[in-house]
Amino acid sequence: MDITKEIERQAQELQKKLELLRDNNLQELVAKKADLENQLATVEVEIANTCKRLGIASTGVSAPARAEKRTRMNGEVIRTKITEVLKANPQGVSQIEISKQTGVSYASVINFLKDNQDSVRTTGDRKSKLIFLK
Repeated sequence: MDITKEIERQAQELQKKLELLRDNNLQELVAKKADLENQLATVEVEIANTCKRLGIASTGVSAPARAEKRTRMNGEVIRTKITEVLKANPQGVSQIEISKQTGVSYASVINFLKDNQDSVRTTGDRKSKLIFLK
């Protein structure tokens, strides 16, 4: 194989790649996409408002994407928060109040209380149930 032919072939390939890079309109496409997404969001809001005025469900309207990611608490954080609320309320507190004061989901509060029956005590039934720290 002749080295000059190989060098010439590689130079041609590099020239083609360089031309592709020069003709690239990626920035324009990204800007266009952002503009179209903004227009779509505006139209979706208009559709939702119109449906609301008409009193119909807006089933075809897609929900906006969540901006923030859901956070999850580990068991130790849940334990700390619930224990603090129980210490602050020696007269007892309901499961719903624990959930509201700690920011821990109601289901997680119930699971915590089931798993930690040795450290908490309960009195009452159903809606009148109060939780105490042992």
